[in-house]
Amino acid sequence: MTENDSKIAYFRIELSNASRVTRELIRATVENAPWRFSDEDKEKIIRYFEHTFDITQTIGAALKSVDFKPWLEERKQQGIDFFYWNRLKRYFLEKGVLPPNVVATLDTDTDEILDYSGNPEAEEPWRRRGMVMGHVQAGKTTNYAALICKAADAGYKIIILLAGITNILRQQTQERLDESFIGKKSVFHAIAQEPLSIINYADRRRFPAYGTSRDRDFLKAAASTYGVSLSSLNEPIIFVTKKNKTTLGRLGDWLKEQNLTNKINDPLLLIDDEADNASINTDADPNRVTAINGAIRRILALFNRSTYIGYTATPFANIFIDPESEHEMLEDDLFPRNFIKALEAPSNYAGATRIFQENGDLRQPMVRVINDFNDILPLKHKRNHNVSILPETLYEAVRAFLLTRGIRVLRGDAKQHCSMMINVSRFNDVQDLIYGLVYQYLDLLKNSIVVNSGLGVHAVHDVNMRKLKSTYDKEFANCGFSFLEILNVLPFSVSSITVRTVNMRGGVLDYTQHKDTGLHVIAIGGLALSRGLTLEGLTVSYILRNASASDTLMQMARWFGYRNRYEDLCRLWLPEQSLDHYEFITDAIEELRSEINRMKRLHLTPIDYGLRVRHDPAAIRITAANKMRTATEMVVAQDYSGRHLEGYKLYNDNTVNQRNLIQVQKLIEKLGKTEEFKGKTRLWKGSKNEGIDASIIFQFLQAFKFPEELNDLGPITGDRSLFLDYFSDRLNADLAKWDVAIPLPDNRGTECNDVIPGEKLYIRSRTAGTVDNGIYKITSKNRVANPGDEKIGLDQKEIESAEAEIEAGNCARGYCAYSLQRKKPLLLIHIFYGGLKNNEARETLITGPIVSLSFCLPATQVPPVERRYQVNKVYRDQLLEMEREQDDDEQIPDEVDYV
Repeated sequence: MTENDSKIAYFRIELSNASRVTRELIRATVENAPWRFSDEDKEKIIRYFEHTFDITQTIGAALKSVDFKPWLEERKQQGIDFFYWNRLKRYFLEKGVLPPNVVATLDTDTDEILDYSGNPEAEEPWRRRGMVMGHVQAGKTTNYAALICKAADAGYKIIILLAGITNILRQQTQERLDESFIGKKSVFHAIAQEPLSIINYADRRRFPAYGTSRDRDFLKAAASTYGVSLSSLNEPIIFVTKKNKTTLGRLGDWLKEQNLTNKINDPLLLIDDEADNASINTDADPNRVTAINGAIRRILALFNRSTYIGYTATPFANIFIDPESEHEMLEDDLFPRNFIKALEAPSNYAGATRIFQENGDLRQPMVRVINDFNDILPLKHKRNHNVSILPETLYEAVRAFLLTRGIRVLRGDAKQHCSMMINVSRFNDVQDLIYGLVYQYLDLLKNSIVVNSGLGVHAVHDVNMRKLKSTYDKEFANCGFSFLEILNVLPFSVSSITVRTVNMRGGVLDYTQHKDTGLHVIAIGGLALSRGLTLEGLTVSYILRNASASDTLMQMARWFGYRNRYEDLCRLWLPEQSLDHYEFITDAIEELRSEINRMKRLHLTPIDYGLRVRHDPAAIRITAANKMRTATEMVVAQDYSGRHLEGYKLYNDNTVNQRNLIQVQKLIEKLGKTEEFKGKTRLWKGSKNEGIDASIIFQFLQAFKFPEELNDLGPITGDRSLFLDYFSDRLNADLAKWDVAIPLPDNRGTECNDVIPGEKLYIRSRTAGTVDNGIYKITSKNRVANPGDEKIGLDQKEIESAEAEIEAGNCARGYCAYSLQRKKPLLLIHIFYGGLKNNEARETLITGPIVSLSFCLPATQVPPVERRYQVNKVYRDQLLEMEREQDDDEQIPDEVDYV
């Protein structure tokens, strides 16, 4: 422990006695310390505690089944010895692992999850099935470690944790559970296991048993050799095992042998930390997931009393989207019918909403768009693709990483881990080529730094130092240190940086082995860097991956997490299409998260939520991608309730556009008199404001042509689209009467006389379009509407109600809140002059005004109807492109024998 660490420990104890910690109290406590130290050290410690006590975390919402009966509070009153939890809580607080507010929320959240689980003292048979939904890299492990401690205290005897699909991830998780629950290094072969620091936070010593170790997954022979049996246990036993059918089969066999004639009566807690491994099936064998789930069900069936909890980082969990039908989903033994609990992230979490949403506070300072990769490293390339140089943006990213390392040294973090991630190919052979080029460039920079760092302002006479200075000016001029100050420490800072490939051929990030000095590494790989693996001290990420694989992209987002003291240094380079896709999937996930809050207010159940996720367009796309390997047919029940559905793609064909424009003119003739809505916008609400008849709108939409590439509005089979089928189910219900509007600019736009006969309109312009494979994408986002178009036709009271819902966090997307206020759907006719981005090489073939549509849809009372579609080639190819986005290093052997 350093001198500063000792001082921080002293102040932490002092501040823990206060009922409320303010900035004034922090400063007074440090100023009145019983020893003398420098003003600089005082300010560092004050800033540390101000940051720690500023962090907040709210309690997440939950849905529960109607038969829920709480039991935990009564058991607490009777007396539960919370030995394992109190020890962990003291460790978190006194060692400063987590801020006090976060520990308080963790305590409340895990109490709630435990209460939803079965009461281990209830003797009658029971089973509980639940799900906990967190965020990527936001502390799922911490949550289930706390839950495991409490479950053990409450009386659960057998705990099984399924920890990923690789040996490395299983070992990482075993180490985390050693540190938080077991209390010593879990090894079978040592005479005396090495105790860990957590045991110092209890007044006595107790240790659970363990059936797996740091170096071994479960083996029946090892269990027998080291005397592991259920009948001899005085403490709970924990197994941390891979999600692997062979390993789970062995464990199931061993458990069966513990009671050959009857079911096991000891209560079981089984936690599945791979419940969100649902996007692109990571194995070429589509039956693998079925086999693993079968092994899990077999283990659960061995017990009279069992709780199964799936932990997921996204709503797209297997159990919602894999089953062939709604009935099959609800009948699955792993379906979370008893509860679904959402976890909120702490305020210092750097996650998708802060990085990818348009108003995210980290988007501008962190995100850098790559546009120089296509000739060197196209997103689609083959295994034998040759790479002889790197994109200039990747060279700049490497320079940025070296600078972040120097800045962190100046900030006092010289011995902290510091990592850069490069993920630009799914092929190991290409990764090896990238490794060689990055290694060569790093060596060149290191040599230039050693030779020139002592030259002060004259160092920039060297071309590499000039580029380094240019990167500093562009990225870190406001970091608090001058370039010369950073230059002075760079020889030391960069000397320890290494380059490693991490894939199934080998390569590890052994942070534990470098805990005293810090590991400083540029890691190159594919999904082996992603699935649950934490890149410690990650400051710079460079990613070039296919934008269509939405859930795969989220798994690659290792830059999510906690970046205390260096959040301002983090940078992410990625292509614009990937940025757009991240923005889309972030919105989709946040919308589904907000549904839990809405459903809780309505007293709905986990079954309602499972159906909502299953019907979500993003979930349908992921599900279909999984199944398109072997099928051309898919079953879909689409739900567009409360959505703003936008036609952001059109054919790059002037003839098709003219025909669509003619259909718009025919529709306008039928609509009759128009009125203005707040400015120049034209609005039709029908006779006596009762709305336009659905038959008129439906006939119009049948004639309006969207491309097949627009999945919701374009044809999926024949002339049928998902939206038209959804519409047809509600022709005489929620969508029977419509409002229609043409949104126009408030200020004077571009003159157009071609839409409404006898009227001169001034229309919008769209100048950031792209063209690809005959498809014109109207903007760089998946949008055609302007912000605020969703309000058209609503009165002030409805607008205020929607804004209150947004303010309360009940609707992640603003348009959802406005759509849910509607009594009638709104058809928006978007008329504009189009243009392309300045760097767009292709050209648009559409002349004159362009027309597209979007739809603001109210909540529906009609449940989604499952339909079977023979999927057309375009839709199938798009889904197959998602499925192909697998890494070589994802081809994980079914079983690896241990020696």
